[in-house]
Amino acid sequence: MQLKLFECLPNKIKEGSNKKCTKCNEIKPLDAFGTVNGGLIRPECRKCMNEMVVIRNKLRKENPPTPQDYVCPICRQKAEQVKDYGGKRNQPWVIDHCHTSNEFRGWLCHRCNRGLGSFGDNVNCLQRAIKYLESS
Repeated sequence: MQLKLFECLPNKIKEGSNKKCTKCNEIKPLDAFGTVNGGLIRPECRKCMNEMVVIRNKLRKENPPTPQDYVCPICRQKAEQVKDYGGKRNQPWVIDHCHTSNEFRGWLCHRCNRGLGSFGDNVNCLQRAIKYLESS
C-alpha cells in the first residue's frame, strides 16, 4: 500500500530511459546508476559515486576519529544516542565535507549530515528553514 504512494516519484524510472546525474549533470542510461532501498535509483551515477567514495576514504585517513565522549555539534547527542541513525551496520559518526572544495568540516551524526545535504549545504535555505520553524 505505502509503496504505491511513491510510484509517481521520478526516482522510479521506466526501463530503457535515461536519467540526469545530480553530481556531474550528465544525462546517462539507467545502467550507469546504482540502486538503493529496494530498487530506487541513486541520484548520482556510479562514476560520481565511486569518486565520492575515494574522497570520503581519503578524508577518513587524514582526519582522526572522534574521541570517546564526542557529541554531534548540531544535535548535541552522543554516540549511544545516534548509533542507529545510519542503520545497524554503520558507525554513529560520518565525515562531513564541503562538496565544492572536498575539505573536511567535521564529524556529524547521520541524521544531521543528511539534513545539511537535503538543503544542499545552502546557508540561505537553512536560514529560511529556521525562520519558517520559528514562525510556527
